[in-house]
Order: sequence, then C-alpha cells, then structure tokens
Amino acid sequence: MTATRKNTPTASTGGQPRYVELANTLLRDIQEGRHVVGSLLPTEHELADQYGVSRHTVRASLKKLEDLGYISRKKAVGTLVESANPDTAFVQSFGTPEDLIRVAATEVRAIEDVRHVTLDRNKARRLEAPVGSSWVLLSGTREDVRRAGAPVAQADIYIDATLAGLVDTIRLQPQTLVSSLIEREYAVVIDEIRQMVTATLIEAPLAERLRVQAGSAGLRLIRHYKDATGRILEITDTTYPADRVTVAFQLKRSLKPNLNP
Repeated sequence: MTATRKNTPTASTGGQPRYVELANTLLRDIQEGRHVVGSLLPTEHELADQYGVSRHTVRASLKKLEDLGYISRKKAVGTLVESANPDTAFVQSFGTPEDLIRVAATEVRAIEDVRHVTLDRNKARRLEAPVGSSWVLLSGTREDVRRAGAPVAQADIYIDATLAGLVDTIRLQPQTLVSSLIEREYAVVIDEIRQMVTATLIEAPLAERLRVQAGSAGLRLIRHYKDATGRILEITDTTYPADRVTVAFQLKRSLKPNLNP
C-alpha cells in the first residue's frame, strides 16, 4: 500500500503556492456569501479533508486571511468571519507628522495603455524606485462617476512585474484599489504606504485632457505600497489639478517638553 502525501504549503498545482490558492478560494467564498460575516469557518481538520491538503497548509492560509482582516481566530471558539470587505486604516508617517489625503470615493480608473517597463536612472530617480527594476505600467485617468466619467486626474500605476497576472482583474474592477486586489489575489499584506507630494504645473496636452488651463497649478502624488519586508509591490504616480485634491498634515507632539530642567 502506497501512502499519499498531502500538499505542503509550498506545493502548487499552478503558479502560486498551495496555501495562497486555498486562501484565495476561502476569500472568494467569504466575498460571495458562502461564508457570511459572523459565521464560523469549518475547522482546520474539516478544511484539510475538504480540499485535500495538510493542516499546515490550512493554517498558513488562515493566517493570511487573518492578516488581511477577513477572519479572526479565537481559542475554544474557532475561526470567525469578521468582514467581507475589511477597511484597513493606514497611518502614513514621516517621523511625527502624519500625511493624510482625502480623495473622493467616487473616482474610478480608466486604463488606456498597458506595457512592461524597466526603470532607467532618470525614471527611477523620479519615482524613487530601484534602477533597473521591472514593472507593468498601467496608464490612464481617474474619472468621476458622478459627472459622466469626467477626468479628475492622470494616473500611472506601476505593479511589480511578478504581479502581471493581475492586469485583467485591474481592468475589470476599476473601482477597487489596486493594493486591495494585490492583497486579495496574492494573499500578501500591504504593510506600509509611503507618500510624496510635490507641486507641479499642468502643461498641454495633459491640461486639455484634464480640462484645465495649460500651465495651471497641480499636485503630484507618488505612493509606494510595500509589504512587510519593505519590498515595493505598487507605485502610483498621480497628477491632480490643485483644486481637485486636498492634502492635510496633522502634527502631534511625541513627548511633552520639560520646561523645568
């Protein structure tokens, strides 16, 4: 009799580790209502039998979903579905200042061009990214759905070349943050967002596309989305006319000064 060895967390039937595939399957079940918020997932043993994997693989999958905020695991209770669309709050810190940006939730992507790029020295310096790194560049505008798709900004989205399989999903879900799609489809956690804001002038032909006067003021926002190791998975380079975005800084004193030395 030959024993059959169940899949390990790194084994895969496709291009992703088995635990990532299982995490994606469970995530879709949650988002599509097969496991509703407030319910318990099957036990590790039940999931292992259902999907033909080891309990080690199941635990790795559940850990990913827990890190993403979809589930919580409580001793003597089980694995509870916490959310079908977790809202993770990011604190973008520059030492003690916190850089907060408020952008209308009604903006959606309108991708017009997709191509592979390798950053030369000038482009890498502009994006503050590694020279020679490879990316998939998705270019287009951000549109206001309340105003018949009027363009509100120009956006270049760079995703790490290893995430190229995400392009179709990005196109099909223009209302969903790319960082959220990366987390969902690849079961990774965006651990840090670094944001840089600079003033710029909007010259033709971009001014014509954004329906503003050539040479008018704009704000350029560059964001780095990083995983827990510090690796940049996504870069966004977005230019807004100055009256279409608000950037606020909140400064909080970290230590009370000693006025009586």
